[in-house]
Amino acid sequence: MHSQSMQPPSGERPRSVLIVDDSRAIQAIMRRALEQSNALPPLNIRTASSAEQAQALVEDETPDLLLSDWHMPGMDGAALMRWLRRHGHGGLPIGVVTTETRRDQLDRARELGASFVLNKPFDDVSLCQAVGEALSRPMAAPADIMHVPDLPRGAALESLAQLQQQIYMHIGTRGFELLRAEPDARLAEREQQLVALYGSTQRSGLYALGLLDTAACWLIGGAASGLSSAEIQTGIASGTEPGTRVVDQAGRLLQACAPLLRKRSPADQVALSAARLVRQRFDKLPELLQQHLGRSEFTLRIKSLGQGRLSFLLV
Repeated sequence: MHSQSMQPPSGERPRSVLIVDDSRAIQAIMRRALEQSNALPPLNIRTASSAEQAQALVEDETPDLLLSDWHMPGMDGAALMRWLRRHGHGGLPIGVVTTETRRDQLDRARELGASFVLNKPFDDVSLCQAVGEALSRPMAAPADIMHVPDLPRGAALESLAQLQQQIYMHIGTRGFELLRAEPDARLAEREQQLVALYGSTQRSGLYALGLLDTAACWLIGGAASGLSSAEIQTGIASGTEPGTRVVDQAGRLLQACAPLLRKRSPADQVALSAARLVRQRFDKLPELLQQHLGRSEFTLRIKSLGQGRLSFLLV
């Protein structure tokens, strides 16, 4: 790992670039191209041979731009991008430099927020131009992805914006829409959905329910676990039961939603008690729908993949 590059004029801070690639030869080629370019500002270049090394370097000092390979041993480029979004680096520009040519994989990189995608072998001019454009754009603030009003009285969640932020942090892409939906009259009739049970340390019994239909489970769990667009689309279109990995990832989002649920008293501390895929109608749901203390339902759409429903009930 290195940190030497062009010397800046007095008083000017060099821009920092982190190159992540398991090939030291590619690291050297990219470094040389960036250092020798007259079109770029002064650069401070660091390199990492794995996504795990990159994590440590980013935590030590966040770069102005990260250039990442897509296929690497251990954690790949997609997993690294999701990790960055979940750990407070949602505004970090990322360029993907890869031998990958499959459309679904390149689309996935862009969905995860890549500023640009460049194929290997690349020419120096194209690399430097892409880097220059990425560095010239202001770093986005993760909290600025969407500005929406809080939910109305009678809602189960405090804020739509907070839910959007959690989904963004979980699936690592801004390419989605989350819209308030009218109550689903057939909610209790679903024969398969992911059900989350929430409790509060200040109360006995059930505090709230979270419900994802099969499509939402595929969208959230599939995107978070790195499935291809084709795999997610096929799962939704066929109505196939999501696998364990997809269900676990979708359940993690429901766990992250616990603090977003509306408090019935200042002392309430809400936490996920359990999340499981229910394969038949949830017998208690009709009664809970009649007696609920708050209800929020949403439609989640991810471009080119499909849409699903998320529902929350205070009980």
